Amino acid sequence: MSGDSCAHSEKVVLVPGLWFGRPALWLLAWRLRRYGLQVALYRYRARRERLPMARAGLARFMAARGARYVVGYSLGGIVVADFCRYHPRAYERAVVVSAPFRGSHAARRLYRCPGLRGLFGSAAPVLIRGVRIDAMPRLGIVTGLKPRGFARCLLTGGAHDGVLRACETRLRGARDAVALPLSHAGLVMSRVSAHVILTYLTHGRFGD
Repeated sequence: MSGDSCAHSEKVVLVPGLWFGRPALWLLAWRLRRYGLQVALYRYRARRERLPMARAGLARFMAARGARYVVGYSLGGIVVADFCRYHPRAYERAVVVSAPFRGSHAARRLYRCPGLRGLFGSAAPVLIRGVRIDAMPRLGIVTGLKPRGFARCLLTGGAHDGVLRACETRLRGARDAVALPLSHAGLVMSRVSAHVILTYLTHGRFGD
């Protein structure tokens, strides 16, 4: 599967975010299957599993299915990037969609309310402080720029997707990145986003 393109029959694993789990990725999975990809959704306990456990589980899940392509959404993007860092030979191409690499301003504000802290669980350190991960080969980043979402009232100034600021999704040294006029939810619901993800998985780049 090395080279400039992949066959549309390849196996792809989708990794969900924190609160909405696999149902949030059902439409994206359906769209990618329509393109001919074989799609599996990874299940993990985002509020209970710390990052090392989640990435190890993802490695086992991909190996068991013979998958070499992986897409992570929101917190799932952190899991995917961490997996790519520790298992560089276990994937061919990866895409992360609106992942809070530099933490989340909205999450930090919500976390100040003691009654809401249970919503974050083990994911709190990542969402509050972010993670130190540099860009890796064969990993593309998708960011949303449409300020529509539950946390938009917590975000002022700068481009954002309604949940994360665009600057929070950046990975130092990343070359393969694209920003779309979509909200945080729209990034996994839109046909445009699905096509962009497919393009990267197929060609290793988002386009000219």
